[in-house]
Amino acid sequence: MGVRLALLVAAILALGQQPTPQPPSQSPERQVFRGGTQVVRVDAYPTREGRVIEGLTADDFEVYEDGKRQPIANVDFVPFDALPDDDRSTFLSPREGLDLAADSRYRVIVFVIDREAFFGDQWPAMREPLMKFLQSEITPRDLLALITTDRSWKDLAIGKRLSEIQREIDSPEWIRPVQSEDRQVLLGCGMDDLKYRIRADESYAMLEGIVRLLGEVRDDRTAIVYLTNGLTRIGPDRRAAERRTMTMPSPIGLVNGRIQRIPKATSMHEQFCKSELRRLAETDFNRRFEDLITLSRASNVAFYPVAVPLVVPAFPQMQQDLRDYPVGAIPTRTITGSNTSLGYLAAGTDGLMIAGTGDVLNGLRRVVQDATAHYLIGYYSTNTKADGKIRSIKVRLAKNGSAVRARPFYRGPGKQDVKALAESSKPAAGPPQHVANALDVLSKSRPSAQFFSYAAISGSSLTVVVEVPPEAVQAGRWSEGAALEIIADAANGDTSGVGRGRLMSTGRAVVQFPITGPRPAKVMVRLRAEGESLVERSVLSEDDTHLVGDPLVYRSGPRGLAIPVGLFEFTHEEKLRLDWPVLAKIEDVDARILDKNGLPLKHRINVVMQEAADGAHAASELSLSPFARGDYVIELTVRAGAQMETKLLAIRVK
Repeated sequence: MGVRLALLVAAILALGQQPTPQPPSQSPERQVFRGGTQVVRVDAYPTREGRVIEGLTADDFEVYEDGKRQPIANVDFVPFDALPDDDRSTFLSPREGLDLAADSRYRVIVFVIDREAFFGDQWPAMREPLMKFLQSEITPRDLLALITTDRSWKDLAIGKRLSEIQREIDSPEWIRPVQSEDRQVLLGCGMDDLKYRIRADESYAMLEGIVRLLGEVRDDRTAIVYLTNGLTRIGPDRRAAERRTMTMPSPIGLVNGRIQRIPKATSMHEQFCKSELRRLAETDFNRRFEDLITLSRASNVAFYPVAVPLVVPAFPQMQQDLRDYPVGAIPTRTITGSNTSLGYLAAGTDGLMIAGTGDVLNGLRRVVQDATAHYLIGYYSTNTKADGKIRSIKVRLAKNGSAVRARPFYRGPGKQDVKALAESSKPAAGPPQHVANALDVLSKSRPSAQFFSYAAISGSSLTVVVEVPPEAVQAGRWSEGAALEIIADAANGDTSGVGRGRLMSTGRAVVQFPITGPRPAKVMVRLRAEGESLVERSVLSEDDTHLVGDPLVYRSGPRGLAIPVGLFEFTHEEKLRLDWPVLAKIEDVDARILDKNGLPLKHRINVVMQEAADGAHAASELSLSPFARGDYVIELTVRAGAQMETKLLAIRVK
C-alpha cells in the first residue's frame, strides 16, 4: 500500500504542474491482496441509546458480503479521544496531509464550494452558519480541506488549520468566481451556449478526483460538504454536437522576420475546439452522476450537500458582466423548486442533504455526529473473483442480529488491479541496505528455537529480553523457571559486560546490567534448567548513537498486557508499545512504518515524550489490526541541532 500511495502523491505533484490538467482517469480502489484474498476494512458504529458501545470483540460482530458471511480477521476500536492540535505542522505538504488522512484516529471533512451558486447576499447568509460550525464543532481531531469548483482537484490540501480556513472564507470578496484557464480557452472557442455544460464538467471532474483520492488513502468514512445550487443530470445534446464550431481567426506571429498569420497553429486550435465541443455536447451527465455515487460508495465517501436556493439576476441583460457590481448589490430573483439530484447524491452515499433555507448549522452538525468513535473491522473476502464489481457489506451484532451502521460498499479488485499489484511486487531493486539489515534479524527466526532473545543498548547499560514461544509456555516448558547467564562481547572479542537473571514461569525475563567494557557487538544468552543448557546468540547494531537508545517493545493481546518482546512476530489482534530511551535533549522526533522495500506506508505513528525516574523516553503505541501479513520496519528519527539519528526495528505480522 505504501508503493501505491507514494506513486499517487508523485502523480498528483507532477500533474499539478501541467498547464491544462484533464479529469482523473479511473483508478482502482485501495486493496491489499494476500494469497488470492483481499483484506477489506469496514468502519462500524454499533450504538446503544445514541452512544457507541465499547468493549466489543470480533465474536460480537457478523459481517456479510453480498449476503455471504465472512470470517473476521481483526477488530480494532478507534476511540474519539482529543488529539493535540500541535500534533501536526502549521503548513502540511500534500504527502503529510495524505498520511494524516490515512490515520483512523482523524476525521476528514472536505468543503467544496461552488462559487457560481451564490448571488446577492446569499454568501454572507451561508457563511454565518458555516463559521459557527467551524468554531463550535471542529476539534484538533478533524482534518479539514477547503476547495472551490473553479479549481483542480489536484489543488486539494488536507489538514489546513482551522484559523486559515476561517480567514479565507471571511473575506467578502473571496466568493467571487474565478474563471479557470481551461474555461477561458473553451469560451474562446465560441461555446457561450455551452457554459452550463462547461461548468458541470468542471464540477464533476473536481468531485470525481477528490473521491478517487480519498478512496486511495483512507479506509474510514470521509465527509464532503458540497455547497451548491445543483448538480445537473442532463443527457447528451445531439444537436449541439452536430453544429459547426466558430472558426477562430489565425493568431498573429513573427515568421521568418515578417509579421503574419500562423495557419498551422490555427488548424490545431480549431481541431481542439471541435473536439471539446463534441465531447461536452455528447457527455451524459446523468451517467456521470450515477458513476459518482458508485465511486463514492466504493471509496466510503459520504456527501452532505447544502442546497443553496437557485437565484439569478432580476434582469437578463445583467448577466453580461456581474463583476462590475459589488457583492450583495445585484438585484436577483429566486427560482422556486427543489434540486432532487442533491437529495439523491446524499441518500446514495449515506449522507444528508441540508436545505440552504433551513437550519444549516444543525444540518452541518450531522457531519461530525455521523463519524465518531467506531470499530475498524478487517476481514479476508471469500470472493476471489477479479471482476472489479461493487460489493455490498452488512454488519450485524451477533448477539441479537441487529443491524449496525457501517461502510455499505466497496469495489472488488479487477484483473488490471491484480496485474498491477503483481508487477509492483516484483523486487526490481532490493530495499536500502539499512532496511535490509534490519529485516535480516527476522530471517534468523527459527521454528526450532526454544527461546528468543533481544538486546538493547541505552547509554552505558544493556537490557536483554528473553521470551519463550507461547506454545511452549502452554505446554508447561520451564514451569519452574530457569537460570539465565548473559555475556556481551565487543567486536574484537573483549567482554563488554556480564549479567544474570531468572526466567519466570510465564516464559519471560528482562535482565539489565551495566556495560563495563567497549561497546558490545553480540550477546550470548545461556539458559540452565533441569539439567539442560541452551544457548541463543543475537547481534547488536553497529551504529553508536548518542541521542536515543535502542527501543524496548511490549505486546498486548489475548495473552496479556505489556509483555516484553524477544520474538518480533505478532498477530493482527495484538498492539505494540514502543519505548525509546532518550539520552540527550532533542528538538524533533518522528516515526513512520516502512514496507519490506523501504517505502513508507500510510499508517501514522504518534510519538509522545514522557518523563520517568530514569530520564526521558519517546513512547508510542501501535495497533496491528490494519496491517496485512508481512514484514515491516519501524523507523524513528530524532534531531538535535545539526545532529540526526535513526533507529530501525523490524516486525513480522502473521
